[in-house]
Amino acid sequence: MNLVREELQLKSEEQRESRVILNVGGVRHETQKATLKKIPATRLSKLTEALINYDAVTGEYFFDRHPGVFAQVLNYYRTGKLHYPTDVCGPLFEEELAFWGLDSNQVEP
Repeated sequence: MNLVREELQLKSEEQRESRVILNVGGVRHETQKATLKKIPATRLSKLTEALINYDAVTGEYFFDRHPGVFAQVLNYYRTGKLHYPTDVCGPLFEEELAFWGLDSNQVEP
């Protein structure tokens, strides 16, 4: 019985360690670290706890950026498809993409 409990506890710890919490403009987003590694050489693929954006107390990375645009950015990591949001002007969206290290040429029509 203790062995099963220990295995469940270990699995739970592994799941927690594989997750990352991103607080963008006050909106919390939770995803898997593996998701952020899907697009290499970007700001999100290089996250480490040594970054100034990381808060060890909350276990979150904080970025004072546009949370609505970030939802599109995170969805791009998840699906491989990047679309312009309808409620944001093009230059702002492109500025946010540049901050995250993404190429605006990846936007689909």
